[in-house]
Amino acid sequence: MNYLKFKKADGSVDLLPADELLHVSAPAGTSGDINITLGNSKYKYAVIAGDDKDGTATALTTASRNGINAAIEKLVNLPGNVVEVDLGEGLFAESITITDTAAT
Repeated sequence: MNYLKFKKADGSVDLLPADELLHVSAPAGTSGDINITLGNSKYKYAVIAGDDKDGTATALTTASRNGINAAIEKLVNLPGNVVEVDLGEGLFAESITITDTAAT
């Protein structure tokens, strides 16, 4: 199984299984959260919320989306590995929520 590794502002990490990811959205609405569409039948989305270095909720950017896509592309050639996601300068993952509802 492959995983995407998201760094948090406090130095901890969240891992997201990456074997059934179908689509990475642009940052959504005013929250700037990113929806990753999952290819399993139980849940539809992984919603990535952003933080800055101080732990303040911050909108993710197009660079964040590009970083997630780049990490997924790396996993294609590295089966059974963990690849760290670069969300962009000064951006971290606040949370990853696995859900049936996309962020808007």
